[in-house]
Amino acid sequence: LKLFVGLGLIVPGAMGKKPKAKAAPEEGEAAPAAAEPWTCPECEQENEAQESVCIACEVPRPVVADPRFDGLVVGLVQSAEPVPGKDKLKKVEVDVGDAEPLKIVTNAPNVKEGSRVVVAKVGAIVDGEPLKKANVGGCPSEGMICDGPMLGWTGGGAGAAALLPESFAVGGPPPDTRPRTDGK
Repeated sequence: LKLFVGLGLIVPGAMGKKPKAKAAPEEGEAAPAAAEPWTCPECEQENEAQESVCIACEVPRPVVADPRFDGLVVGLVQSAEPVPGKDKLKKVEVDVGDAEPLKIVTNAPNVKEGSRVVVAKVGAIVDGEPLKKANVGGCPSEGMICDGPMLGWTGGGAGAAALLPESFAVGGPPPDTRPRTDGK
C-alpha cells in the first residue's frame, strides 16, 4: 500500500491519469434519459423521466452535475498559516458553505487567504478511494484542496491548487474545465 499526501489528506494509491470523461452532448443532441422523473425548477411541474423539457412551461431539464465531482465544492480560504516545523505545509480554514469552515492541511504553494479553490470533502472519491479525515503534519485535516490534474483539467501543474474566479459561488459545484482567471 503506497500512501500519497495530496493537497490535504492521505489517500491510498498514487495519483495517476484520470479516465477521460465522456463528451457532453452537443447542443441539439438529446441527453440520455435519466431513470427517474424530475421536477421543473421553474414551475415545479413533475415530468416523466424521458421528457427533456418541462411539459408545462417548456423549460429545459436541469443538467445533472458531472458525477466525477460528487463531494467536490467551491471553497473560499478564510485563513492560511504555516504548520510549525513543516516547511511546505499550511493549515487553512476554508468556507465551503457549511455551518463551520473545514480545517485542511495543504502543500499547495499558491493557496492564501481569499483564494477560491476546489475542495474535496470527506467521502469524495479521490483516486478511486473515499477521502477520510486524517492527521497531516500533526494537524487534523477534514478535506483536500484539489489541483487541476485531479479534476481532469488541462493546463496548470500538479501540486498547485486549482484557483477559481470570484464568479463561482462558495459551496457550489466546481467547473468541469479550468476557468479563465484573468477577467477576459
